Amino acid sequence: MGSHDDYGKQVLRSASRGMVEDWGPPVEIYYHAGHAARIDGVVDRNIAVEVESRVSKQVRGAVLDLLFHSCPKKLLILLPVHMSDVQATAAQCRYILSRWVNPADFRVVTLSGTGSAPELDTDIVTVQNALRELGFSIDHATTIGGSS
Repeated sequence: MGSHDDYGKQVLRSASRGMVEDWGPPVEIYYHAGHAARIDGVVDRNIAVEVESRVSKQVRGAVLDLLFHSCPKKLLILLPVHMSDVQATAAQCRYILSRWVNPADFRVVTLSGTGSAPELDTDIVTVQNALRELGFSIDHATTIGGSS
């Protein structure tokens, strides 16, 4: 597999049964200067998603993009790769999000696998559970532009 980012996005696509938009206006954030910033995906036009494997400081920067995205619900997916303590980073991100978002409207999850050591079955269930908790009906999902 190799790429941690690709792995995280694969988990998201599988967990959402393809109901993730990952390009164009749905993933764009405008900070009123320069080009639009982009998040990794939007599920069901309601849940903004970032997939992160970078160092903690960069992950916290990704939280800003989630906060500014127009979707009312937020999901941060962390891969245990470059953070010195992924659980501490997750706790920091939960704290930051809770300052501006109702705790019922966001989730921060940590995957077990990475691009170099995938654990797809476990990680898909982890993300599906978070999506369900945010109100996404996995059981009734159909792929964008088709059926499941």
